[in-house]
Amino acid sequence: MNMNNVFKKSAVFSLFILFLNALNAQVDYTDFIVSGELGSYYKVAVKERIAVPYVSSREADMKYTKRVIRCIDVRQKMNKCINWPKSALNEHLMTALWEGTITPYRSDSLLTPMTSVDFQSRLSYEIQIFISTDPEDPTIGYDTIIQGVMEASSIQKFWLLEEWNFDYKLGVFKPRIIGMAPVYQRQFSFGLAPEQPLCWIKMDQQTRDVLDRWELFNRYNDAARLSFDDLFQMRLFDSYIVFENNVFDLMINQFEEFEDDQVGALVKADEVKNDLFIFEHDLWQF
Repeated sequence: MNMNNVFKKSAVFSLFILFLNALNAQVDYTDFIVSGELGSYYKVAVKERIAVPYVSSREADMKYTKRVIRCIDVRQKMNKCINWPKSALNEHLMTALWEGTITPYRSDSLLTPMTSVDFQSRLSYEIQIFISTDPEDPTIGYDTIIQGVMEASSIQKFWLLEEWNFDYKLGVFKPRIIGMAPVYQRQFSFGLAPEQPLCWIKMDQQTRDVLDRWELFNRYNDAARLSFDDLFQMRLFDSYIVFENNVFDLMINQFEEFEDDQVGALVKADEVKNDLFIFEHDLWQF
């Protein structure tokens, strides 16, 4: 009787092993590719994420609000992960804006959306160059206009429009990102044009759900990939302030005293950041 049980258990175990081998034989490892990587398991944690909604706030609970615009330069060491070649934010945004997955807006008021024709026309550019036709006299030739389309790689900066709110009811002083703008500079024959936003993007739940499905490189653990929504919500970037809400509605470097003093503009940006720090510190000083 005991021997029969042993044989039955052995047969069941053998069938189970054969079943596992059959499953392994059907695995196609070429499908286990995420962001151009071949791995030993299928990574779906980031692709299936949904952004955690913001906590609802009332105007009566807001005792202090400061609106600023800060600039993220992806060429800084801490921001290198934003332009990870396998999952770069500028490439993702350009594709999503072109396909209509994310709606572009004309200004930081985030009230007037851009049509697909307007956005595509903003991507196009014309450059006038001189072509010499006489090898002995380089001044002989003609002018021509070259047309092209701006590439995503030319976007090296991003502006974040955010509000620092002190919620009296919750007892927290924290920022909330309202909008984002990819920033670019065009090259002309006379030099570089001033930096300007390509468009503005409203950081609502719909946009955050899209950002939450784009992988962000994690330098500490490949099994714990983050998303771009994690980047913004957990403040995993380095930046500097370029705008503080003012009566003239000017950027910091547009004020007369900072037009020819970029270092002074950076000092002013640090002063604004320090004012926010002091305000929060004084809230909890007993």
